[in-house]
Amino acid sequence: MKLVVNFLDALRKVRLKLSMENFGSTNQAANSLAAKEMKSVFQSVKKSKQEIEGSEDLWQNIKRVLLMCGGQKKPDGVEERMQDSCRLVDVLEAQRFVSQVFAAMQVPKQAASEMADALIAADYMGQRSMGIHRLPAIAADLLNCTVAGDATPGIVSEKKAIALVDGHNAPGPVVANFCMDLALQKAREVGVGWVSARGSNCIGFASWYACQALEQRMIGLCMTNAAPALVPSGGIEPILGENPIACAASGVHEQFLADFGMAACSVEELELSYCNGWSKEVPKLVALDRNGRETTSTEEALRAQRIRAFQPEHKGFGMAAMVDILCGVMTGARYANQIQRRGVYSRENAAADLGQVYVAIDPMRFCPSFEDRLGDFHRLLRQAMPTKVGKTAMVPGDKEMQHMKMVDEQGGLTMSPCTLCVLEELATKFDIVPLKINGSKLSEAAISEDLNVA
Repeated sequence: MKLVVNFLDALRKVRLKLSMENFGSTNQAANSLAAKEMKSVFQSVKKSKQEIEGSEDLWQNIKRVLLMCGGQKKPDGVEERMQDSCRLVDVLEAQRFVSQVFAAMQVPKQAASEMADALIAADYMGQRSMGIHRLPAIAADLLNCTVAGDATPGIVSEKKAIALVDGHNAPGPVVANFCMDLALQKAREVGVGWVSARGSNCIGFASWYACQALEQRMIGLCMTNAAPALVPSGGIEPILGENPIACAASGVHEQFLADFGMAACSVEELELSYCNGWSKEVPKLVALDRNGRETTSTEEALRAQRIRAFQPEHKGFGMAAMVDILCGVMTGARYANQIQRRGVYSRENAAADLGQVYVAIDPMRFCPSFEDRLGDFHRLLRQAMPTKVGKTAMVPGDKEMQHMKMVDEQGGLTMSPCTLCVLEELATKFDIVPLKINGSKLSEAAISEDLNVA
């Protein structure tokens, strides 16, 4: 828990520092001009295919990665890039850079920092498919005005323990932080806070918001619906999103953190693997191709985005449906295949209107000895789990803590060549200070260890 709390404190200090400064103040005029030019380009995206092609000179690296993520372009030059190897970037330096990228796209400073926090936290905690890798897709949504970077969430209705929030199409992390803060406030007052949201966007790493409850010694829950990618058992058309659930709780010496989507393998994981040339195949019984047939090709899986739920399939799909009822049906947001499936560019410029649920619980209101009992619960789990010689039994949350410690010890986040290429392009286009790289290249053994821990 201390690692998470310390991380939260460090990010707040960076946010405070940035709030007293201008993002890239020496280049403010250039930032504004670049943002206006880029926004103009992406506002015209919906008009014609020719104009989309015409924007390639300005945004070619972003488009290249998005095309690869969709399986529409092969990850060219993978061998050369992998020889270039991965590099390390300090956690707070990565936060600074990503914040400035969002600010250059005319996102308010506070919102830009919150959006950066969500991506950096995912990389820090080992969920790299939800980390900086997603920056190109978020940038496209912002510049295409699919997401309103300057919007502010608002409360629609509330009681002592519950509230309904309209995200007003603000960035997902902005809506999520607003809702989680409100849920925590209610839990402090009455023991439980349940806040539902509509009109939101992709929040990224759900655990990040659940973990924010740990700082106040509470239990945090977060769930969200998403664009359809899951096919029902026996079906071939995607109708539900991966719809993740995250839960975080901590004791004096132990922490619990569970985060799982309902897909056998997330689309984001396939994107990250394919873009970097790590895997060209997916396991059997994971994905269907565009004709509804089983496929083990990562490229075909990305093109079709027809993913099976986790096994047993009917239960994984049922869990996704449960989340959609709580997040979509109950909040007034879109649900199931009402949610627009995203391509490389959104031709219709339509808002996602995702629904989400954020819950904070004060366990001491139910059991004053909760933290000690949670520690005993973990002890029982570890004793019951068989382990290899010299290995410690792993319980939910251990992998994340292990990855955070590894990042601290190695001196930064691991950045793949593909990701670094995109970040360099962003620094050039928005005329901001480039990302500072730490030290030398990572060895193949170090990269392999990082991937295994994640």
